[in-house]
Amino acid sequence: MNEQVELGIQEFNEGRYFEAHDVLEDFWHGYREPDRVLLQALIHTAVGFYHLENGNLKGCRSQLLKACTKMSSYLPEYWGLLLDPVHSSMKRHIEMIDEQGRTGVENLESSVRPRILRGHRVAGGQLLIS
Repeated sequence: MNEQVELGIQEFNEGRYFEAHDVLEDFWHGYREPDRVLLQALIHTAVGFYHLENGNLKGCRSQLLKACTKMSSYLPEYWGLLLDPVHSSMKRHIEMIDEQGRTGVENLESSVRPRILRGHRVAGGQLLIS
């Protein structure tokens, strides 16, 4: 994985979604399949949470749905990134928007907001997070 992708993930994990989007978008053009689609999924994820922070639930939902669809073929991990947790978080946010709108999303604890973690699975499905 490239340094620019690492920077994009760091920005995302620190809640700087617009910056994460910018960093990753500048970089994904040079990638080819299958990595390109994963980068697109990460960009959609960042844009979705940026929209959420700005109260644009329609934009958030749309971007997170795109991200979930694109990311699903890379689960549970890719490039040493544990994608299941961020994928599950996006699905939960979509459900909350569908069920309760802004009120539901505001009730989600900040710990539910996704982080993109590094690690890998070992025998028995145990996660080793680095």
